[in-house]
Amino acid sequence: MSRSIAPLLCTFLLLAATSASAFNITKILSQYSDYSTFNELLSKSGLATEINKRATITILAVPNGAIGDLTSKSDDVLKRELSTYVVLDYYDIPKLRSMKEKTAKFTNMYQQSGKAAYDQGFLNVTAKDGSFVFGSAVKGAQRDSRLEKSVMNQPYNISILGISQPMVTPGLDGTLAPVSAPPPKATAPSSPESSPPPSDDEAESPEEEEAESPVEETEAPSPSEDADSPASSPSPADDSPPADAQSPPPPAGSSAGKLKVSFGLLVVLASMVAAF
Repeated sequence: MSRSIAPLLCTFLLLAATSASAFNITKILSQYSDYSTFNELLSKSGLATEINKRATITILAVPNGAIGDLTSKSDDVLKRELSTYVVLDYYDIPKLRSMKEKTAKFTNMYQQSGKAAYDQGFLNVTAKDGSFVFGSAVKGAQRDSRLEKSVMNQPYNISILGISQPMVTPGLDGTLAPVSAPPPKATAPSSPESSPPPSDDEAESPEEEEAESPVEETEAPSPSEDADSPASSPSPADDSPPADAQSPPPPAGSSAGKLKVSFGLLVVLASMVAAF
């Protein structure tokens, strides 16, 4: 009994796996030579494996002649960018034409990565001039990838739409900044380490100022013109003794002394002559 159940169980699991993976994107795109490069990039980035796990999906494929610089991306960046070309729903041309609004927002596979920011996980689709234009929903992104044709579709599992050129989603390389981010505010220093270095005047410590101040107090002032003049210096007359003490008696050997002696002798002789 158990031997007969085992083959049935394996058959059931095989059918379940087949229904879970309803298509192989690599095999499908290999039938369209115009999209061979895009197909190779899906396999190189590893995104093809994740696409094949989906049951309902729409792929925006870029032809070989318009692939641009997608071939020069690293595997990580390439996977992020290509995941924005995969819409998580089924859309063919009739369904696009049935849109009620001229512009709609579609969710792409990058939204499920948990790393999408600023609407990177969404695409804008706009009806324009009888066709449709695709582009990233990020503010300021270019939206000029025009729908060219329906490559293939399998309602309602997979649809491949050909677009004119690659779509550019800003910031998938990690350089995206907020569109309206305010400039950083200057904050006051919270610690001595963050304070600005003191200037030359502020760098002098109080001890140095105190040490210099006595020198400034005892320093002789610059001489003025009055101080340089002779009138401000003591004159010999200020140091001279009184008038009575200015002329001491002449010494005995001086000419004035000799004159007084001669005069005295003359007086004596005159007195003697008068006496006779």
